[in-house]
Amino acid sequence: MTLLLTLVLGCASFQRGTLGDESWTVERRVNRVSYFTHGTTVWGHEFGFLKAGDCKNDILWLTFSARDEKVKDFDNKDILISLTVDKKDYRIEVPMMYMGVIGFTHVMYFTNWVAEEELLGALMKGRHAKVRILEPKELEALLDIKEDRFGLKGFVASREEAERVCKSILSDARKDR
Repeated sequence: MTLLLTLVLGCASFQRGTLGDESWTVERRVNRVSYFTHGTTVWGHEFGFLKAGDCKNDILWLTFSARDEKVKDFDNKDILISLTVDKKDYRIEVPMMYMGVIGFTHVMYFTNWVAEEELLGALMKGRHAKVRILEPKELEALLDIKEDRFGLKGFVASREEAERVCKSILSDARKDR
């Protein structure tokens, strides 16, 4: 939990999106770099990736929210998500790593899934990504908003910037040894 709070709160921003903006944000979070965008249905939903370690992998970063507190019952469970890039559907099984509360909203954090080259290629060429939680059905039934859409304009530039910042962190860490 401390790590997640550090990730969420300990940010140095390089580029920011604003309400209604489909642009991407690149942030340094401790020894990681995230690049993400906000949902077009719920601005608080985030879709993107993390870069860490050797900077080679793009690790999924997804937040979704619900009003029903029973979503906490799925914390640390694998969740099946449909990620549709333009019209190509990818099924992803990803753990819900954490569930937090902001006001009356229960925020679910999904990560620790490494994206494959085929998906990254589709995201680089695509215009929109749509995310829908499919299973378990008991979780899907608790969601007020079942899916969200994320613009991909700026994805390529943000990914390149995230890799550059990640490599800078890696280089700095090597110098400190």
